[in-house]
Amino acid sequence: MTGEELRALRERLGKTQPEFAVWLNDLLGRRYDKQKVSRWETDREKVPRDVAGTLAIAALGLDRPQRHGPAVTVAVALQKGGTAKTATSVNLSYVLARAGNRVLLVDADSQGNATVHVGVTKERVVELTKQGRTHYHALTGKTPLTNVILHTDVPGLDLVPSSIALAAAEADLYHEPTGIGAMADMLSSARADYDFIVIDCAPALGMVTSNALAAAQLLLIPCQTEAHAILGLEHLLETVAKIRRRSNPDLRFLGIVPTMYTARQSQDRASLDELHSQWGAQIPLFEPIPRSTVYSQASAANMITLAGDPGAPGLETFVAIADSLMVTAGLREVQHAA
Repeated sequence: MTGEELRALRERLGKTQPEFAVWLNDLLGRRYDKQKVSRWETDREKVPRDVAGTLAIAALGLDRPQRHGPAVTVAVALQKGGTAKTATSVNLSYVLARAGNRVLLVDADSQGNATVHVGVTKERVVELTKQGRTHYHALTGKTPLTNVILHTDVPGLDLVPSSIALAAAEADLYHEPTGIGAMADMLSSARADYDFIVIDCAPALGMVTSNALAAAQLLLIPCQTEAHAILGLEHLLETVAKIRRRSNPDLRFLGIVPTMYTARQSQDRASLDELHSQWGAQIPLFEPIPRSTVYSQASAANMITLAGDPGAPGLETFVAIADSLMVTAGLREVQHAA
């Protein structure tokens, strides 16, 4: 963020430099003053990445309408594991919530990584499973969705938690004549209460993931910049074509997110070029999210990466995806270049 961009944001807020410093301190829990803001605005000092990240997220919510719902539903999917699907789902949900939206994060993976990632302990997951309050129980009609949804520590962000019990849904749904529509039916009662529903899918194209694609309006594909992930993308697109023909003709691509990218690696650069050459004309491609240990560290600590480090590498990409979703939902106007 340049000094000019910072000043423009402050002026959009209608704040003086001292007022802006107070507002920023409330957001960050810091003790910046007018002099610091002035040095940033005149480029005498570089705006710290955590400050720039926090302001980029906050800017998404400026001029946002007060209304909420009906939700735009986005599935985050690719059947290859290890491509940062959960990190993408969780951090995107966080950015959307911090921008003033009501977000429901649906953990659709029996490994339950998204559930733990947002702070639900493994002990709590076991307890919820015994109580019949997980995604599996709502998806198979054993428990109303309202009894399953959990609030998180992030204002505006709720969760449908998952556990190993969800693995049983593969067989349960397969034997149901209308099994492909189970998730859409489950989520229908929640759409009025949320602006966005983000579904974190399992690394497999089974019945639960097919359900997510049948329930979604948009598909976001995190694809690691390596050959096996790109091969998985080809198989996913074939599945999307089938889902469109059979159950969800309105499913559209939100975009591809190249993940775990290292610019100095020739293989990563070649894979990124291949993504652009093969699919760039038909599917939007967002800027790649760099490989960084902050994501694995946050996951190990059961926390959302951008909540702990709003200046983490890739923040700009998550903001861009959130902006695209908010434009789609009519919550932001398209920003035209000057």
